[in-house]
Amino acid sequence: YMPHFRPFLSLGLSNSEEYQVCAVAVGVVGDICRALESKVVPYCDELVHLLLRNAQNPNLNRDVKPPILSCFGDIALAVGGQFEKYLQVTMNMLQQASLTEVDPSNPDLVDYLQQLREGIFEAYTGILQGLREDNKSEAFLPYVDNALTLVRQVAEGLTTHPDTVGDDLIRAAVGVVGDLAMSLGPNFKNLAKQAPHKDYMKHLMRAAKASRVQGTRDVGRWAFQTVFERVG
Repeated sequence: YMPHFRPFLSLGLSNSEEYQVCAVAVGVVGDICRALESKVVPYCDELVHLLLRNAQNPNLNRDVKPPILSCFGDIALAVGGQFEKYLQVTMNMLQQASLTEVDPSNPDLVDYLQQLREGIFEAYTGILQGLREDNKSEAFLPYVDNALTLVRQVAEGLTTHPDTVGDDLIRAAVGVVGDLAMSLGPNFKNLAKQAPHKDYMKHLMRAAKASRVQGTRDVGRWAFQTVFERVG
């Protein structure tokens, strides 16, 4: 049904003025990726183009931005190593998103920043896992520093602004650390043993393992075990 449905999906993704419609369309892209997996490849050029355009549209309601970022992870998981053709433009966009700053005294904006960062980490996770499935993990190497910069900001926020770092964000960040270790092995080992990476990663994994939420504790333990096995 995709050839018949595609035009309507494109219209929904292009409808930035009625942002609720756009948000639903973004959710549908994720569902399609999970359902079709690699069969979504013929539609990826258009989907990635429309999602990138929305992510960079300053007039689109900000609430749609986090799910858009996460959606790139869904696409990468579906198409695996074939996502490499979109890697540079996607990672540049995620890097731009990671530079977002908000007024820490505004609870609504703090909540938005958490969701935005979760979306970035979910994109990183999907991309790392997708590339790994087709033995293309090394394509991520040029972007490791950017990913770890955001991880470090979250880890440091646990100390400086603990009420601005929620459990979902901790889980997403520590999951990326585990995926980096699993995907990049020795290349990650060289980084993770150096300061300052070693200290903030330990701090983040401790926080995850001490969480009151079972899912976060599980991810924290998995990440710790993965890093320990790959790094020592």
